[in-house]
Amino acid sequence: MLRACLKLTVSVEGHLFSIMKYPALILLGALAALLLPRVADARIGESRSSFERRLFSNGGIIYRNKEERRTRRQSGPYSQYLQYLGNSAEVRVYFKSDDGREPTQTDIDKGTLGSGWEVHVLYVGGKSVFEQYKRVGSMSEYEMNALLAILGGGGYWKEPEPEELEVAPSEAADGDLEPPPSAFGFDYVRSDGEVRAKKSGGGLMVFQKQLDEYLAKQHESNLLQEAPKSVQGF
Repeated sequence: MLRACLKLTVSVEGHLFSIMKYPALILLGALAALLLPRVADARIGESRSSFERRLFSNGGIIYRNKEERRTRRQSGPYSQYLQYLGNSAEVRVYFKSDDGREPTQTDIDKGTLGSGWEVHVLYVGGKSVFEQYKRVGSMSEYEMNALLAILGGGGYWKEPEPEELEVAPSEAADGDLEPPPSAFGFDYVRSDGEVRAKKSGGGLMVFQKQLDEYLAKQHESNLLQEAPKSVQGF
């Protein structure tokens, strides 16, 4: 049962936005699509070819300069975890103008791409498992809600229930409940429980729950292994 204090419920199948901060406001997805800038709308689990076909047909581009790609990837919250994913993982960074205009080569060379979206997509085995949407400029609440609706995968988003923020008691003597493993942290859970979302620096991240928990466990294991080395000699 959803918490009464839920600020946001998004129904994707009906494309209905219900924003509890504004009880009288009901936006239909079709209307929102007309009023809001179109963005690159990858879905978790989607193939790279499907995403890029849609993006490129709407004026999007991929950053191809090697140094620029490296710099932009380094800023991604996934960068410290790539070591745990092996050769099947690939990160691609895209730009999508907010008016659908395709940037010219001069725009790209001079870095004058204008207002739009920077999108980071982590693919594993050619499928999207992590997406980060960064607005060039400030993202409005309406855009945030529109993104959540697009990325809902046929479900809706909810704030996690208390039981979703805790896992079974540990073997510690006090038997305290522990938070679930999470590499990125999360603000919303999709209704099927398979995808998480987090507001981040004025943008939005969406990612597989399975990936999130796997990376958290691998990272903790790595830290445990490295700890004795770092303190050796004291």
